[in-house]
Amino acid sequence: MKFLTWFLGLFVICFIFMGFVVDSFGKVQMFQEAQTTAQSAARAGTNAATGASVNGDAFNISGPMAATAAQNYLASAGVHGTATVAGDTVTVTVEMTYLPHMLGPIPLPPIPVHATGSARLIGN
Repeated sequence: MKFLTWFLGLFVICFIFMGFVVDSFGKVQMFQEAQTTAQSAARAGTNAATGASVNGDAFNISGPMAATAAQNYLASAGVHGTATVAGDTVTVTVEMTYLPHMLGPIPLPPIPVHATGSARLIGN
């Protein structure tokens, strides 16, 4: 009987440990997805360059057009985030939420995931 109690205790401990490992990898994967989405949205914003090159210099970025293009990318990806434009750089911050799968029976709260990506328009 002692063996059964010891075995069940060890089983529960191993299950919880495996749950933390699986959900930790899930959070890392969610962060990578958020990072990729932020980088892609920032690139979409820099594609909103407008006008012609002035004196052979780099293209000018339209701030409102770049922010709108980045927000449109985020909306099409189904992700919440913000886009800011400073000079020739578009910075996008993405907010996502990871829901633990393996440790679902244990009432864990959703885990917020934030990632930031930026892109800069460079000249010829």
